[in-house]
Amino acid sequence: MPQSRNAEETMASDLEAVRKQLAALKEDMASLAETMAGIAGRRSSNLTADIADGLEEAKRYAASSGKSVERQIEASVVEHPMMTLGLAALAGFLVGTMSRR
Repeated sequence: MPQSRNAEETMASDLEAVRKQLAALKEDMASLAETMAGIAGRRSSNLTADIADGLEEAKRYAASSGKSVERQIEASVVEHPMMTLGLAALAGFLVGTMSRR
């Protein structure tokens, strides 16, 4: 029986050691999850800021390009009024023809 008792005590001791290790592992995993969430949050906010900057730059470019194209069209209409009227008539004819079908 003494051997059996020693084996039971050793097994109980080993079981307790495994429980402690599992508890420590659980705490480490929770800490790791918090750290990863923090990193993801910082990356997300940086990405959001980068996207916002890109959209703002795209808006400025579109606004300046739109004004430039608008000026070019106005200049072309002023320089070639008959061609503009001819193109408008042709566009109207094409739309009318396509709408009949």
